[in-house]
Amino acid sequence: MRRIAALAAVCVLAVACGDSSAAGEEGGPLPSVDVIPFSGEDAVDLDEIEGPAVINLWATWCAPCRAEIPEFEEVHQEVGDEVRFVGVNVGEDISRAAAFLDEVGATYDQFLDDDGDVVIALETSAMPVTLVIDADERITLRHLGPLSADDLRVAIAEAT
Repeated sequence: MRRIAALAAVCVLAVACGDSSAAGEEGGPLPSVDVIPFSGEDAVDLDEIEGPAVINLWATWCAPCRAEIPEFEEVHQEVGDEVRFVGVNVGEDISRAAAFLDEVGATYDQFLDDDGDVVIALETSAMPVTLVIDADERITLRHLGPLSADDLRVAIAEAT
């Protein structure tokens, strides 16, 4: 009986002291997934992006993404020195994605998730998905669907 009680106490302590938020969830870290910079550099691990940052998953076929990216660019122009903006195209050809970005006017850092690993790690299938992380690299917002410039400003203010 003592052994069971001791084991239960250890489990409660581990939950109380540990990080209860999984990777990709609000309060948790970014998932560890390689993404390829559009700049042609070596792949980087998404969880190495330092905050505060805005990370937006998008695709060229996504109508809400087409509307959202120019609003993200607007906010990026306002706070880009203090908050890193990162776009992650999911599963498309880099030349098609780059042409789309030229069309919508995005100038912030862009990466390619050619195998859809980020989507799998985040357990989502819809676009767009936006993550806002704070200076401790903890997700303060995980939002499915489009965000307006004003909503993005509020999310950034809460993370910084």
